[in-house]
Amino acid sequence: MGLFDKILKGAVDAIDNAAAKNGNGPTGLKDLFNQAMDKKNEAINGSSSTTTSSKPSTATTSSSSKRSNCAYTRPTYHTSPEVLATGNVPAKPSRKVDFEIYDGEDGEIRTKVTFDLSGDFLDTDGDICYIASYLPNINDDDYDSGYSDDNTPLFGVVDAPDNKIYELIKKVENGGVPDDALMYLPVNDMGPYVCFKAKVEDRGRATYFYYCPLYEHCDLKCQFGVSYNSDSFGTPLEKKLMAAVDEAVRTMKREVLEVEHRPFR
Repeated sequence: MGLFDKILKGAVDAIDNAAAKNGNGPTGLKDLFNQAMDKKNEAINGSSSTTTSSKPSTATTSSSSKRSNCAYTRPTYHTSPEVLATGNVPAKPSRKVDFEIYDGEDGEIRTKVTFDLSGDFLDTDGDICYIASYLPNINDDDYDSGYSDDNTPLFGVVDAPDNKIYELIKKVENGGVPDDALMYLPVNDMGPYVCFKAKVEDRGRATYFYYCPLYEHCDLKCQFGVSYNSDSFGTPLEKKLMAAVDEAVRTMKREVLEVEHRPFR
């Protein structure tokens, strides 16, 4: 129990003791405090404390309990039948995508990356290298690039943050083999910027990706991949999404456009 929790518990005990001395009976605050601590322990450790009172609280807690439960409920991902059905529809013609990255110790190397991407994906606003939403039934003219939906498959070229994928890449770079990946396969025939492909799952979402070290002078872990709901496993939709990533990586090219010469400072 942290310092703040100890102070809060002391305040609860003091209020209960004062109420008892004045003949007002139990306030129910101890039970509410123990319930709150259980929620905290579940969120942090996945387990409850053993100090929770088995006596039901005498205070009215219906609305606060609902709010508390919602705060710790993970989102439920569900792929609609309409989206699953698009897996049986041929992909729209691919289009050329390009974006720039800045390599080098001080970002002085301006580099262009190009690849072909299925027309089923439409560009989406974001602060990463490149991202596109899988929207095969929507035309460009009707599309808002600010659209966002957790259940929509997303294609992305991203620098892996400090997460499961980043740790997987580091393990492979250090000579290990990932033991928690749903699929892992080294790639040796697609050029120097493609090392392996893998599939991982985390909390109801899956990511199929290639590790593509596009940066030659800084330690950023770039991946080409698509994320989608785990309920799509083994469906034509999953195969279609994976094929789009395969094409993007197969056609990917990296070209240095400019090197800014910076005098020593």
